[in-house]
Amino acid sequence: LIVCLNIFIMETKEINNYKEAAKVWKATINLAKKEVKSGIKLYDLANKLEKNIIDNDCGIAFPTNLSVNEKAAHYVPTHNDEQVLEDSDLLKVDIGVHKNGFICDGAISVNLDNTHAKQIEANELALENAISVAKYGVTVDKIGAEIENTLKKAGFNPIYNLGVHGLDKFDIHSHPSIPNHANASSVELEEGAIAIEPFSSTGDGFIHEDVQVEIFMVNKGKNVRNTYGRKILEIAKTYDNLPFAERWLREKSKLNEFGFTIGLKELMKADVLKTFPGLKETSGKFTTQVEKSLLILEDKTIVLGE
Repeated sequence: LIVCLNIFIMETKEINNYKEAAKVWKATINLAKKEVKSGIKLYDLANKLEKNIIDNDCGIAFPTNLSVNEKAAHYVPTHNDEQVLEDSDLLKVDIGVHKNGFICDGAISVNLDNTHAKQIEANELALENAISVAKYGVTVDKIGAEIENTLKKAGFNPIYNLGVHGLDKFDIHSHPSIPNHANASSVELEEGAIAIEPFSSTGDGFIHEDVQVEIFMVNKGKNVRNTYGRKILEIAKTYDNLPFAERWLREKSKLNEFGFTIGLKELMKADVLKTFPGLKETSGKFTTQVEKSLLILEDKTIVLGE
């Protein structure tokens, strides 16, 4: 009886942490909707959203992704970024919040002049339909099939080499991995957190890695002798094995351009840092992304942030 009671308390605490992260995620995504205007600098938008997370007593689970047009994911402003949002841009805002390591991950797509309204609506419906079948014991094939069928019916392709992922404590991409299309998987959903994120494309529906890299994560158990590299690594290790932005390292290290560049190169050369390059639609067509996090429990599914 004592053992069962301890397990119940632990699970309740975890659920409450997910819910706390979700509250701050929702507040931050609502702030994004308010702040996204023509002419805003992406650098300023990212900093404002990330500050809101910290100010609300939560942690940033990953750098705020602000991917525009054919860019699907993993694009964050550089330390000297001057890009401003235009009315015709199709912006994906992907925000991750954690409370004591328990993560709420979610995204919206925004297009100020509504040129891409149909694509965004189709993607939102794909998310809604996928959530409707996401229950304990359901095979993951059903989730991918809902996403693909909904998007194709509306005239769009899913991005075939991106998909749903699990969320574990201080782990943004854990089991299960679920493609955004029909597949032959017989894997069943178990208790835990997942993030469902349909991506749509007006092109062929495939992405490739770009040369731009602004997101990093520490590879465990590695180090370097270079003085600059060690200073950067000290800061990188404070992010609890979660992804972080290059501009964060620059700002906190206070190194000059020479020292920072040398230090970062040494860390990458020694494979101390894992990189997350930008992901771009291969055919150069427009992409959308919408995403919500769910708690899959035996008796119910909780959509976080609602």
